[in-house]
Amino acid sequence: MADIIAKVNRAVSDPSTVQPWVETNRRKVERWIRRGEVGPLLGGITGGLLDWNAYTEYLAWRGDTGLVVREINGSEMVLDPSMDGISQELLMYGGREELSASIFEAELERLRDRIDSTVTVLEIGANIGYYALLEAHVLGDRGRILAFEPDPRNVDLLSRSIERNGYGDLIDVERVAVGDSDGTVTFNILPLSNKSHVDEDFFDRKHHIERQIEVPQKRISTLLDERDVAPEAINVVRMDVEGYEAQVFRGMPAVLESNQPLVVFFELHRSRLADETFEQLLDTLEESDLEIVAVTDLEGPMWYEVRLPWDSFDELRAMDESHSIHVVLRRT
Repeated sequence: MADIIAKVNRAVSDPSTVQPWVETNRRKVERWIRRGEVGPLLGGITGGLLDWNAYTEYLAWRGDTGLVVREINGSEMVLDPSMDGISQELLMYGGREELSASIFEAELERLRDRIDSTVTVLEIGANIGYYALLEAHVLGDRGRILAFEPDPRNVDLLSRSIERNGYGDLIDVERVAVGDSDGTVTFNILPLSNKSHVDEDFFDRKHHIERQIEVPQKRISTLLDERDVAPEAINVVRMDVEGYEAQVFRGMPAVLESNQPLVVFFELHRSRLADETFEQLLDTLEESDLEIVAVTDLEGPMWYEVRLPWDSFDELRAMDESHSIHVVLRRT
């Protein structure tokens, strides 16, 4: 209730904050109506009024396995309506992070059309495969996607989607955490599957930890050696690792130091990075001759996604410490 009152107060004091939220939800409702999707529309209404989504609850109840298939970005995704987070979001809306995803998709298309050889992707923190399937759909047989995900629930759904779409020759999945050392780490499993993360002392613990498991961790340099893939063969790095970005980048120096065309798309969790770590991360990326293509804000006053007018690393350095943003970088 306090959160709702705070949002109403913000809207009254600054009506401009309401417009993006209204526009986002208008598009969602129009999509549901255009597609004749009565279930998601009712789920949106009950979720907004009662904080209880009648649609996803019904899907979880009716299925023999509890799993549902939905077309997302040209591929069929296997989703679990009982799993909080991305599965329910995709069941409801048929997409997520659509602004940053569309920018990333355009960069994939540019690489596909420019590079004569295979476009090799590092898909780090692949979750249930929203971006891995998008990459496979855009790149087709021109692509090779090396996907890494430590959460066994997510790996199961991703593997089912790969099999359903016949992407077995395009996407290689390993259940492993990616970091700056090889060994074993503790992984926190959260009810929101896209919020699970490697356990660290420096972490803003906003979400309940359901359980902890031990998972293998490897550096990207190790994973590439195991597959006999040269660092200069990597053309795309896409990651969402919930505050573990610096460790992942530290484990792939040869990829960042080579001079091949490269697209990097990642979620930057500023609140989960110590100041020194944050500065070192941006220094590493800037020194790798990467230029900023786009920055999108994930956490506006009404939880909408907007494109920020930032085109320099200095602007990234000055970002609010509470923000999480999407960053798309390019080296031509």
